[in-house]
Order: sequence, then structure tokens, then C-alpha cells
Amino acid sequence: MIQGRIIIYRVFDIGDDVALEKIQKSFQFENAPQRFRLSTSSRAMIINNAPLALQIEESTLELLGESLRMEVSAKVWHFGALSISLHLHIPENYRWDQLVDASVFLETDLRLHQRAESYCKQIIQKFDASRIQKMNWETYEDYMLFFFKHLPGAEENAAHVFNKYDVPALILSQKNGNLSDQVKKNIFESSTQFAQNDLAVLNWDSAMVIEPSGSFDIPDVIEFALCQQLEMRYYDDLLDDKLASLYTALENKQWSLWENTAEKLSKEASQRYLEVSETIENVENSLKVVGDFYYAQIFRTALHRFRFNDWKASVDNKLENLATISNLLTRKINERRSHLLEIVIIVLIAIEVVPFLYGLIK
Repeated sequence: MIQGRIIIYRVFDIGDDVALEKIQKSFQFENAPQRFRLSTSSRAMIINNAPLALQIEESTLELLGESLRMEVSAKVWHFGALSISLHLHIPENYRWDQLVDASVFLETDLRLHQRAESYCKQIIQKFDASRIQKMNWETYEDYMLFFFKHLPGAEENAAHVFNKYDVPALILSQKNGNLSDQVKKNIFESSTQFAQNDLAVLNWDSAMVIEPSGSFDIPDVIEFALCQQLEMRYYDDLLDDKLASLYTALENKQWSLWENTAEKLSKEASQRYLEVSETIENVENSLKVVGDFYYAQIFRTALHRFRFNDWKASVDNKLENLATISNLLTRKINERRSHLLEIVIIVLIAIEVVPFLYGLIK
């Protein structure tokens, strides 16, 4: 008998940093929002400014002829991210092939994304409705996680599920059975175990977790990684736009001694550099791993699968370009001021010399 859930994540960027205390007061009469914490504490993982956890609602979802109970929750992160979690309870009579069918269907079904977007708007409406119109709804992270408290055949050693079930088909949402051995090997090698009866298999857009205790710590750790990944993608796009506008201004502008365009652009570039740098630091510090604890391994594996370091390198490179442009504009400002000073000096000399020369001529 299968006991578990299908967890659908949608993570959105909601703009600038948010004051979690203010949001908590906005929801204080609704389901008692609390600061998030892992159920298992460890000095190997440090949560800085923990997100605010919200319980949204319970409802049902019709999925391939079955009515599944659905729990909706959310987390608001201080660096400007909001994650929606849709927990679909797997019916006890579900077979593995039905799970694979559900995986394939949910991969392309738009209903849950539309619901998640609607929940996101409802939450933002409570504390800062002005953010809704400014949001880029095209940039988000989505993830599907199959969580099992009990899976027949995994009681003694959870790794045996690879022999009993077609795990790659579930993880990759592929039911035609023609996956290559190389792809299957890649899925197998992405698995991690702490005890004999638990297992975590992580891919870049989906995962499978077997946790007999029923603790959701591992899904929560993966959710942290998802939020960090989203912010890197968001600020990579943001820096692209800002650099493009600055390049255009530098190429097309005919600089004048009497205009302060360079000063405005320099100030704007410097301000953006500081804002993005501070936010990136807050994102990276939201969850830090300082040891080889099991959850820390899961977190590192998730970031690796999400290619977080590649996005981080891209953001760092663009920040360096932004700093270079700011320095270039600063030099232009200094050159303009030097030219103005030279003109002033020439004028002053002329004021002194011209009367003298005029007197000599007379």
C-alpha cells in the first residue's frame, strides 16, 4: 500500500525585500503563520531570517478520474520570493503505473500553475498589492516531488526500488519505456541515502523522496535550493536588461560639458550594483551548510542539479561589467569636471591679464 504525496512547487519573485514581521501581522488572524524551521535541527545547516510559513487551504483536485485531496501552503522569503506548495495526497489503492501516468499528465497540465499564480496574488494582495502589477510572471521555478512515507519493497533497503519500480519513468515523466541505459544510470547516480530505509533521488525538475518518518525536511531543503535558483535567474535577467540599456546610452549619447547624464547613469549603475549584490548575499545566506550532514548533502546535490553555480557565475560576471561601466562613467564625470575647471581658470586668467594688456597698449 502506497502512502505519500505528489508535491507541486511554484516559486515566484515578488520584487524587493519584504518585512516578514509586517506580513505576519497581516495574516495573524488566519491560520497562525509561523517562521519556518526544520523539524530536525543541526548545526550543519544555518537558516538566516527564516521564511514565513502560511497554510492556505485544503481542497480537492480531479486527476485522471480520481479525486485527490490537496493541501496548499506557502512560504514568503525576506529577499523577495514566494513559494507555493500544492500537496496532492496519493490514494492508497494507486499503482506505480498510475503514478507514472499522473507524472506525465501533471508535467503539462496548466491548472496547478494557474492556481499557484492565483494563490500568489491573493497573498501579495494582503500586504502590498502594488507588487502584483510589477511582477514578471514569466520568470518562475517549477518542480514536482514524489514523497513516499511508505512504498512496498523499500522497507528493508529503499535502494531496492530501482529493481522493483521504473523510477526513471516517474522522475522524467516518460511512460513509453524506451529510456536509454545512460539516462537511467544518471538517475540512479543522483540518489542519496542516510539510512537503509530512506532515499532521495534528485533531478533538475523533479525528485523522489522516501522518508518513513514522514518528515518533510528534505522537500523543505529542496525548496530552499529552488528559491535560491529562482533569484539567480531573476537577477541574471535583470542585469541583462540594465546592462543593455547602459550600453545603448553609452553608444548613442553625445556627451556635453553642460549635461549631467553621465553622473545620473553612474549613480544608477552604482545603486543597482549595490542593490543586486546585497540581495544575492541575502539569498546565499538564507540557508548555509557547514558540514556533511545528510540534509547538507541533499542541499548541495539540489544546487548542483539546478546548475546554481553556473547562474551564480553569470550574475557575478554581469555585476563586474556593471561595476566597470560605473567606473567608466565616473571617469567621464571627472574628465568633464577637469575640463570645466580648466575653462574657469582660463577665464580668471583672462580677467586678470586682459586689463593689464589693455593698459600697456594705451
